[in-house]
Amino acid sequence: MSFVNLQFWALFLPLCFLAYALMRSAKGQNSVLLLASLVFYASYDLKYLLLLLACTAVGYLGGVLGGRDRRIYIAAALINLLVLLVFKYTGFALGSIQSLTGLNFSLPEILLPVGLSFYVFQSCSYLFDLYNGKLEPERDIIAYALFVCFFPTVVSGPIQKGRELLPQIREKRALSYENFSFFILVFLWGAFLKLVIADRLALMTDRLFLEYYDYSGAVLMVNSLAYTFQIYTDFAGYSYMAIAVSRLFGFTLKDNFRQPYLATDIHSFWRRWHISLTSWFTEYLYFPLGGSRKGNVRRYVNIFIVFLVSGLWHGAAWSFVLWGALHGFYQVFGHVTRPWRNALYDRLGIDRSKAALRLGQRFVTFSLVSFAWIFFRSENLTKALVYCRNMLRGFAPWTLFDGSLTAFGIGGADWAILLFAMTVLGIVSVLREKGWDSGCILRQGMAARALLCWTLFMVILVFGAYGGEYSASAFIYAGF
Repeated sequence: MSFVNLQFWALFLPLCFLAYALMRSAKGQNSVLLLASLVFYASYDLKYLLLLLACTAVGYLGGVLGGRDRRIYIAAALINLLVLLVFKYTGFALGSIQSLTGLNFSLPEILLPVGLSFYVFQSCSYLFDLYNGKLEPERDIIAYALFVCFFPTVVSGPIQKGRELLPQIREKRALSYENFSFFILVFLWGAFLKLVIADRLALMTDRLFLEYYDYSGAVLMVNSLAYTFQIYTDFAGYSYMAIAVSRLFGFTLKDNFRQPYLATDIHSFWRRWHISLTSWFTEYLYFPLGGSRKGNVRRYVNIFIVFLVSGLWHGAAWSFVLWGALHGFYQVFGHVTRPWRNALYDRLGIDRSKAALRLGQRFVTFSLVSFAWIFFRSENLTKALVYCRNMLRGFAPWTLFDGSLTAFGIGGADWAILLFAMTVLGIVSVLREKGWDSGCILRQGMAARALLCWTLFMVILVFGAYGGEYSASAFIYAGF
């Protein structure tokens, strides 16, 4: 079950909302949402519900008992992180040892529980905040369990900190027309990104990242750009839907994306992309390592550590490690060369406030990010390197017009739909960059809002990428 699943809309959400609306206290509301969250998670895989409950129990007990000895907070966090290490990295570690030593032994098949990385990090943030004195222990087990298991965020975030979500959980939430309007508009926008753009681009990327040896460098470059937008619209679409569903029940979550592909440098990109994860690593890893307080060399080492860990967080493979290392290198290189670049601008008389310069910076940043996504998407490091080699060999730009781009499931009509949808995304991104947000639309008259929402709904219904093998539950980040 997922946000774009018929079961979710026809059964789960209406029943959950009805039961929630009948509750007269915060505890009653929380009980309904907790039960709904457990059902929602169990719909992915019932056996892993026990693991979610175990991690929740460890966090709760660690919080309650840590008042006697603050080290208990860290012990509980380490237990949860150990669960993540065992389930996500055992096979990777043993496989690496096998490759390095030449030993021959069977590797265990450990399936990764959906959302494990997200709810472990969420639980750890609570325990770290307790250790640092930023939060008081939550003694209501229902409230704490809801914080960890909350169904809009348990699978793919956004990752919430205890001091952000727990105060909202403790108070009774009032249902309102404003929240319902926000829910409809923002959810439809998220569904538009997911179903019209991301799932249509997946028809191309899923095939070409497997059969890259059959296509020219030009087609492979287009494919890498397609994945750049696929992963953004897929994950941003999920985040918008999670934020919208949360608002329906009276919770306010922060944005997880802020036009990342309009960033003018890599540092800015990471302040706009997966904001909740960037914030988590900044507060709980980068700052404890010393941040930028111990000189530039230590700062650069800390940046590299953070991005290597971030790469491993996303996936247990050397391709993810290299993806993280690339972004670490981008950041360090940007910091080191900034004085030289500024001096060059001054010497050439270039006005750094000019739109042309910002456009060039955005193009370079986007190109670097798009190149790194190749390593993120490829099955392993070897295939990623071969993909890059093939992309540079035999570029053959004429293959973009000889039917190659319509040979794998995306026809001419699909490309026209993508062009339209990407134009809409571009316009909305520019408007958001200029300060527009959902509130600007929600302040319009009812007729205008209804027309916009109805139009979005019909576009999704008519132009969403569906088919015999379509799986609406396959959000990319649910696998992390």
